[in-house]
Amino acid sequence: MILRRLPVPFAVGILALAACVKPVDSDVKTPSEASLPGDAVIGIANIDDDDENGESDWDDSGPEGENDRVVVDLSGFGEVQLTLAGDLDLLRVWQDGAIVLDADRTEHTIPSGTIEVEFGDFLATGTLVATPTDQPEAAATLTLSSAPLILNHHLQGAELVVAMSATGRSGNVAFVEGFQSVLGDAFTPFNLNDYGMDVWVEDELEFATLTAPGHRMDVVIDSIRTNNNRYLDNVPEDELEGPDTAIRTWGSGRATSQDSFGNLEVSPPVTVDGVEYPFGRIYWGDNRGQGVTDDLAVMLEAQRVQDPFQVDNTWLCVGHVDEFSTFVPDPTAPKGFRFLYADTELGRAFLEGLDPSLSLPQYRADHGYATIGDMLEDDSLWSQNEDMQADYLDPNLAIFKAELGLDDEDIILVPGVFYEEQECGGGALALIPATVNLVVADMGSGPELFLPDPFLRTDVADQSTDPFIAEVASLLPSSLSLNWLDDWDWYHMAWGEVHCGSNTRRTPIRDWWTDAKHLLEGE
Repeated sequence: MILRRLPVPFAVGILALAACVKPVDSDVKTPSEASLPGDAVIGIANIDDDDENGESDWDDSGPEGENDRVVVDLSGFGEVQLTLAGDLDLLRVWQDGAIVLDADRTEHTIPSGTIEVEFGDFLATGTLVATPTDQPEAAATLTLSSAPLILNHHLQGAELVVAMSATGRSGNVAFVEGFQSVLGDAFTPFNLNDYGMDVWVEDELEFATLTAPGHRMDVVIDSIRTNNNRYLDNVPEDELEGPDTAIRTWGSGRATSQDSFGNLEVSPPVTVDGVEYPFGRIYWGDNRGQGVTDDLAVMLEAQRVQDPFQVDNTWLCVGHVDEFSTFVPDPTAPKGFRFLYADTELGRAFLEGLDPSLSLPQYRADHGYATIGDMLEDDSLWSQNEDMQADYLDPNLAIFKAELGLDDEDIILVPGVFYEEQECGGGALALIPATVNLVVADMGSGPELFLPDPFLRTDVADQSTDPFIAEVASLLPSSLSLNWLDDWDWYHMAWGEVHCGSNTRRTPIRDWWTDAKHLLEGE
């Protein structure tokens, strides 16, 4: 059984103290590299499970392997009186393995030494006043700030690509091997047989990060699309959770297709009306007032640095933004990227340039079109596409241009053809596998693109004879390496494509405490 991607629920003055904020070892920048102010204590929410006992470290009592507190050196002095203020339920101060300040005790005198500041959630803020008892005039104030949760975009390097693997199953094997042959150990398959034959791992989870000087935590947002240990519900916990990786879910209850994370994407860095968004902007699709679950939307909006916006997914069957839009890196582009967007007028024009007698065995079997001519002669099909273009694709493109500050030179229109699927009430699905439903993975040697094989050819085994592959290759930046994956049976015919059936963990590349300061302070 292949699970169809149903469109409905399936189922400091610190210098005065000669103190120092010390980072732990990490892949992210150290304070000196980040020009960290001396009076700032910047950290991350301690929501992972370093000792892997099933309890969040914030709720645990001194877990082994703890590395997510910020060390502040107060040695060289005698007693120091500490006073804590701010988001008290989300702030704690430790010394020698014991909590010395929290919501219940906001003042305490400690001996000389080091302390550790701990945060309980995103964007927690406060102050810590340190007063040497023998030098009260030397009191200093530390500002305390924890990281916002930041979602990834395609210009970030890839560390891991995952997909579901059904060993020995025709179709899925080719899909998995297409990733493995290029990415090697950077690709990890999860056993599909353990998860109810649910291939839609992009829809189930979203990778995000928390960073601070010397600290990094990956956060896997687990969607509400599955629950009760069914389908992919346990994948985040089974396959990804551990030290420095936390699992969080926002929302509950009955999910819609808009709650799946193929409907939650992020642009690369953009500047809009003079406002710079160094981590890009989040966007999702709305279907008659239904977008991502309200709790998730509120949380994402509260992070402030990626200012979410919505586009209209009403016209789609599954209803996800990855069906008609994406971004790819391009060092020759003015903004460093190109926005890829499906266009049905180009789709028709492309087909009209082909031999109408070109035989299409893949489409004959599954879509009822034996030749290119059969497609072109379907007046109903093209009437539907004209309406989709005028009523939805063109207006949505205007939204993208306005919300992301895009110019025509930033955009590559990609030929697309959709059809109305009566099984989902006449919503649109891609007829030619949706090219923009792709994965970008740069492991350090250049960006690799993984795209759905269009099979718009007679010899299904020979991609070199496919005119659609040649057309798309001519449109995309030459710096991209294109890998066309066979996703036809398991993904395309089940209403999804390559991006829907995979997921990517990425490397954070900028510092929010400097680069996004203007957004957090409302400047």
